[in-house]
Amino acid sequence: MVLMLIASVLMASVIVVPLLLSGARRLVLRTGRPVWLRQVVVRMTTGGGGIGAGAAVADELAAALNPNKRVEIEQRRTDQLVRHDSEAGAPPHATDVDLAAGRAVIRRR
Repeated sequence: MVLMLIASVLMASVIVVPLLLSGARRLVLRTGRPVWLRQVVVRMTTGGGGIGAGAAVADELAAALNPNKRVEIEQRRTDQLVRHDSEAGAPPHATDVDLAAGRAVIRRR
């Protein structure tokens, strides 16, 4: 009984703390106040933005409760890894952009 209580408090802290920190980070970045904290957050955050830990934790929590969300997360990861080049045999796109000639062709399917 006590172990279950400790485990549930630990799990809650693993989920709740990153969500709270992510929310505080967004608030500091949006308002810009306090200035010193905004500078610290921007310096510590890669690129000054990106997906927060809270969003990733929320996605994982949703995936634990909904199997369809797990499929969506895995598909998103696969799409990020797969390269789609027309030269590599990828399906043709509806647009053809020639940067050297300075023109773009849009074809109707």
